[in-house]
Amino acid sequence: MAFNWHPTTAPVQTRYDDIWFISPQIGWGVNSAGQIVHTEDAGTTWTVQHTVDADTWLRCMSFTSPTDGWVGSITRRQRLWKTEDGKTWVDITARLPPLPSAICGISSPSKGVVFASGTQYPNREAAIMHTTDGGQTWNSIPMAAHANLLIDTYFVDDLHGWVVGGNGGTTYDKLKPVIMFTADGGKTWENKLQNSGIDFPTGEWGWKIQFLTPQVGFVSLENDTAAAILKTTDGGQSWKRIPITDPQRNVELEGIGFINEKVGWVGGWGHGFTSGNPDGTTSGTIDGGATWFDANGVGRFLNRFRFTKTEPIVAYASGGTIYQCIAAEGAALAALAAAPRIAEPPIPKAWDTLDITAQVPQDARHLAITIFDPRQTLVKVVTDERTPQSGARTFSWNFKTDDGVDAGTGHFMYRILVDGQPTTGMIVRPARATPDALGAQVAELIKRLAPRARRAHDDLVLPDVNGRPVSLKSLFDIPLDLMAALIRGGWIIPGEPDRSMFLVAIIGTGPMQGVMAQADIQLLSDWVTAGAPIPQAMS
Repeated sequence: MAFNWHPTTAPVQTRYDDIWFISPQIGWGVNSAGQIVHTEDAGTTWTVQHTVDADTWLRCMSFTSPTDGWVGSITRRQRLWKTEDGKTWVDITARLPPLPSAICGISSPSKGVVFASGTQYPNREAAIMHTTDGGQTWNSIPMAAHANLLIDTYFVDDLHGWVVGGNGGTTYDKLKPVIMFTADGGKTWENKLQNSGIDFPTGEWGWKIQFLTPQVGFVSLENDTAAAILKTTDGGQSWKRIPITDPQRNVELEGIGFINEKVGWVGGWGHGFTSGNPDGTTSGTIDGGATWFDANGVGRFLNRFRFTKTEPIVAYASGGTIYQCIAAEGAALAALAAAPRIAEPPIPKAWDTLDITAQVPQDARHLAITIFDPRQTLVKVVTDERTPQSGARTFSWNFKTDDGVDAGTGHFMYRILVDGQPTTGMIVRPARATPDALGAQVAELIKRLAPRARRAHDDLVLPDVNGRPVSLKSLFDIPLDLMAALIRGGWIIPGEPDRSMFLVAIIGTGPMQGVMAQADIQLLSDWVTAGAPIPQAMS
C-alpha cells in the first residue's frame, strides 16, 4: 500500500493553518485570507462560510459533530467563533476571559466542552480557557508557572488532556519544550518532560501533538536550526527525541502526522522561517522515525494533519493549500501518479520595499490592506479606506512598523480585502538590503574592523584563488579577497548561515563570542543568507 498526496481545489490562498474533517467527505479549513471554508465532497468543491476582519488571523479549529464547531484566532480583538449548524459562525470574543490573549490550539472533546490554549508569544502570559456550557461562561486556567508559550492542545475526554509548548524565557531562543498533562479537566497539570533526561537545545518548543493510539503519540518540535520530533509508546508517560535526518536537512517543523506507527510525515516552513527563503520542506519516514527521506510531494508549509483512515481517502493536511492523501496500490496507484499536479507558484522576493497592487472595482465601499509577519502577527495596516478610489492601485511598504522599527526578515503575508472579498499573497525578505548592498556593507565592516583584527590571527591562513595558503592577517587590507577566501576555505557557506563555521563556531560560540556588535553579526548573517555576494570592486 502506498500513500499518494495531492492538492485539493481549496480556494487559492497563501496559507491554510488548520483543517477538520468529520468524515472523508465533509470538512472545514481556515486560511490566510481570514476565511472559514467548507467541503461536502472530499475537497472537489468548496464554499466560503465566513470571512473575518482584515487584521484577524485564524489559527485553529475543532468539531464534535457536523453542526458543532469552534475556530480560534491569535488576534486579541477577535479570538473565538462558534457554529451550531455547521454553516454560520458567531464571534463570541466578548464572553471570553482576558487570558489567553491569543488562541493557538483548541480541543472540544464533547459537545459544549472546549479547552483553548495560548499564546504563541513567549512574552505574553500563557493560559488555557475552558467552558462546559457551550461557551456561555468560561474560566481561565493560569499556566505561567508551567510555560512561557502554549501551542496545541488535545483532550481525550472532558478530563484527560495534553497541551504542548515551551518554557524558559520570554523570547523564542530561550525556550525548551514542555508537554503538560491533566487528568482532572485542567485543575492540575504535570510536565511529562520534567524528568525525561533529554538534553533539549535551547530555542526549541513543542508545536503540534498527535496521538495515533492511546499509547503511541508524537509531538513536532519547532526549532530554527534543527528538526526533531518527540515520540511516546507508553501513553505519554515517557518521551524520546528523534532527530529528522533527511538529505535536505529539514528545519522549523510544525505539522506532524503518522498514519500508523511506521509511516508518517512532518513539515513546516523549512529553511528560512525568519530569514532566507522559506521552502516549506516536508520529510517522511516508513520505519517509525529511525530514518527519514525528502517528502516534498506531500505538500509545503504544513501545519496540520488530520486522518480519516477510511480508504481510499485516509488523510488531509493543511499548509500552502489543503492536501488530500489517497491509499492505493497497483493500477490505481499508477493512475494517481500519472495525474497532473497543481503547480504551487514560487514565492517572490522583496528587499527594501514591498509593492502591493489592488484592483479596486467601481463603487467599492471598503478597501483594507494588512501585512502579517513570520509569526502571523499583524505588523502593518497599509490602508483602510472607505469609498476608495477605483482602478489598479499600488501601495508600497518599507518594512517598517508604525513605530519606525524594522519588521525583520523572512516571509510576510499580506491580505487585500475589498468589500469583504479577500485575496492574499506572500513574499520573502531574505535580508534588510539587496545582495549587492549587503556585500558592500560587509566589505566596509571589514575595513572598519581591520586595525583591531590585525593585532590577532597570527597563525591562521586561508586559501587564495589558486588554493595556496595566505595569511589571514594580510587579507584584512583587501576586504573582497578576504570575503572570497572565507568562502573558499569553507568558513562561509553561501545561503546557509546555520552551517557557516565563521558565524556558528567562531562568532557564536568561539573566540569572537561577544566581540562584535549585534548589528554587525546581523549584517554578516544577512549577507550569508543572501548568498554571500562579493562586490565587483570598491572605491
